[in-house]
Amino acid sequence: MEITKADAGHKELFKDYAESCIQEGLELYDEAKLNSNAYLKKRIAYSEGKELPTGWAPISTYFYIESGVICGSIRLRHGSNEYIENVIGHIGYETLAQARGKGVATKMLRWVIDNIVEHRVIITCDEDNVASSKVIEKCGGEYLSTFYCEDEQRNVLRYQLQRA
Repeated sequence: MEITKADAGHKELFKDYAESCIQEGLELYDEAKLNSNAYLKKRIAYSEGKELPTGWAPISTYFYIESGVICGSIRLRHGSNEYIENVIGHIGYETLAQARGKGVATKMLRWVIDNIVEHRVIITCDEDNVASSKVIEKCGGEYLSTFYCEDEQRNVLRYQLQRA
C-alpha cells in the first residue's frame, strides 16, 4: 500500500481508475471520459495553482495505490472560501467500489491529516452518507454543524479536523 501525490507517471493507472469512477457514476470524473491523461494533467496543474477555474483554491490530489491499482483518491484544497467552508470542505475523497469496507478511506484521510494538513481543515459529507461520516469521526472529526446548500438542495454535515 502506498499513498502518493498524483503525477504524470500515474497515467496508465489513472486511466483505469477514472474509467471505474465513471462507471460508478462519479460526476467528478465526467471530463476524464474524453481524455483521462488530459484530466490527470489538469489535476496536477491545479496542485501547482495553475489552470484553476475562477475562485478555486489550489487542490493537491493523492492516490492510494495497492498491488498496482489506484483504489482511492483524496484531494486537499489549499485556501478557503465560503463554499469550501460550508459545502465541499478542504478535503474530498472517494474509493472504488471493490475497495470499500477495507479501510482505504480511513487510511487516506488519516495519512493526509498526519502528513499534509498543517492547520485546522473542514471536511464535509452529505447527511445521508453514513459511511463517510463514520470515516471522518474515526479520524477525529469534530462535528460542527449541518449546512443546507440551497443550490444543490441537500444537507451537508460539517466537521473540523486537525493534526493531533
